[in-house]
Amino acid sequence: MEFDYRPDFYLIINAQNNCYYFSGNGGREGAEETGPGTFRLTDPTGTTETLTEVRVETVDEGRNWRRVRTVLTNAGSVPVRVELLSASYLAGIGRSGGEPWKKHRFVLHFAHSAWTGEAQWRHTFAEDAGLYKTYNHGSQTSFRLASQSSWSTCYHEPVLIVEDTLTGLSWFTRIECGHGWCIDAGIRGYRDDTEITVMATDCMERNDGWHVELAPGESVATAYAVVGCVEGGFEEAAAELTKAARAAMAAQFPKGVPPLCYNDYMNALWALPTREKTLRLVEAAAEGGCEYYVIDAGWYGVSGNEEQDLGMWEVNDAVFGEGGYREIAGRIRAAGMLPGIWFEIESAGIESKIVREHPEYVLRRRGDPVGGRRLLLDFRQEGVRQHIMGRIRALYDMGVRYIKNDYNANTGPGIDPDGASSLHGHSQAFSSFIDAVRAEFPDLLVENCGSGAMRSDIGTLSRFHLQSVSDQEDYFRLPSIVSGSAACIPPERLGIWAYPYPVRIDYRQSFTPSPEFTAQFTDGRVTAYNCVTGLMGLMYLSGRIDCADLLNRRLIKDACALYKRYRSVTASAFPLYPTGTFDIDSDTVNTFALRDPSSGTVLLAVWNNGDGPASATVPLSKLFPGLSGDNAFASCRISDVYPKLLGYTARLDGGAVKVSLPSGKTALFVALY
Repeated sequence: MEFDYRPDFYLIINAQNNCYYFSGNGGREGAEETGPGTFRLTDPTGTTETLTEVRVETVDEGRNWRRVRTVLTNAGSVPVRVELLSASYLAGIGRSGGEPWKKHRFVLHFAHSAWTGEAQWRHTFAEDAGLYKTYNHGSQTSFRLASQSSWSTCYHEPVLIVEDTLTGLSWFTRIECGHGWCIDAGIRGYRDDTEITVMATDCMERNDGWHVELAPGESVATAYAVVGCVEGGFEEAAAELTKAARAAMAAQFPKGVPPLCYNDYMNALWALPTREKTLRLVEAAAEGGCEYYVIDAGWYGVSGNEEQDLGMWEVNDAVFGEGGYREIAGRIRAAGMLPGIWFEIESAGIESKIVREHPEYVLRRRGDPVGGRRLLLDFRQEGVRQHIMGRIRALYDMGVRYIKNDYNANTGPGIDPDGASSLHGHSQAFSSFIDAVRAEFPDLLVENCGSGAMRSDIGTLSRFHLQSVSDQEDYFRLPSIVSGSAACIPPERLGIWAYPYPVRIDYRQSFTPSPEFTAQFTDGRVTAYNCVTGLMGLMYLSGRIDCADLLNRRLIKDACALYKRYRSVTASAFPLYPTGTFDIDSDTVNTFALRDPSSGTVLLAVWNNGDGPASATVPLSKLFPGLSGDNAFASCRISDVYPKLLGYTARLDGGAVKVSLPSGKTALFVALY
């Protein structure tokens, strides 16, 4: 089948609709279609002076999806207040199949998100989620996903999949913006003559208080949304969403494949670098085969007062000893890697020079500076853009070729002068600034950290090269986040911490390398587990790998070599869930796979979070969907197994991959073709 999207919309102007259920079609029913995707509406109250034009634009499309947005123009002679404008509106779900809606026909697939607990998928019958028929006078129930302010993924991932188990079709919607949004699934119709509708928007008064008043001739546009329909279920929809996300990416890797990075923050230096610690880790990262070495927070600040230093981004050379940062950057290059640093482009301390001299550079809400002691800068201001571009240029001239951009504060529900509508404008201004950075420094990689993926929507990420998956410190909780996130973000953009020899943040001040610390990891279990997880996306190493013994150094080096061998596969692969999605606190055996249809390669990870030894049998039909028959898998082969340690095995047997793992938290990676 091929998805045929009927341009549709939902609109509320001038308080003409106060319904909290989208059981109607918000003006579409009475609109005059003046051209493909273009509509004209007169005021339903009969005021001829009020006239609006709606244009549903398509910018990208695939066989099973479209990327669309809606533009509204005031074509009348009096001002119009807009309170809701849909970015996309899917109607007619459930109309096909020849049978009325029976209980448990529809499954809603959606993901909760929280700091260090991102992309936790749920698969729920529509009725259990609160979307059910009430029969009389039109059903008025709904299911709503939303996020507020500029942390666009702090409550939910901006994706909803509606699976129709009767017809075998799955409908999907994703909104792509770096600010508040809403996806609302509702029911339209009466008694058994009903259908499901799904509206997605970032322009809605009930979400962040957004509204605009358009003078005659003025227009407003929503963010982009992806809508589509595919034969199959959750996995098939996730594959189409991955295709659409790849099509949206403005930032491309300089060498065409995801890099291999070391970052010194997570379970390692925790923003407390010194010359000695840095040089030890540079040597270890280079031995492993890393291509970038990123010094996280701790490189900047000359006063020692964060509220003065944040936003000025001056290198604290005293941290790095003789020769300062330039000399360290040279040592990183001499080791065969490119230097990188942590940054927080949008933040400034309340006592920083830029804030003291230019209070107008700070975002405000109702006149008050946004953020408390950690303020947010206004990228609608040319002076802000010039200041930050100048600091990036200075770092670039010192050799920096990688910036990890963090975002540890958010704006709240709106900014001056016009609340949420101004927030949309600021979001667009920041995106255009990142575009300018890429144009000015084409060999500079820019990572979107976003406070550990709290702003990881595709609209934001499309401007960056990669997305940090999480700030989760427990390595055995990461697989759930990584596998769940791969249904939201292309795997090659999914930056995954792999931190052998982890040092918890509780000990960041007191930790000193010792034989006793190294001895905790002599069996290689923790190293292998971390590296297996890292192989399922864009790996960046961390942890105190400078403490590794010979066995673990080999495990790290082997994993890095495998990553480089298969990263072109990852860059064109789609997520598979042989045993389903799983929770962050799972204590059983779980699996996740990436399949590249072009090369026929599958990368499979198996994690054992139980206490004892474990085995898993993964049917090849789950790894190579679409193949069937007695001899369909006769030519299937295993090309690599990691780690090569006693008790870790994988073999093909009877049309399945059979895996054995030792007790404890252990993991294994298998590449098949």
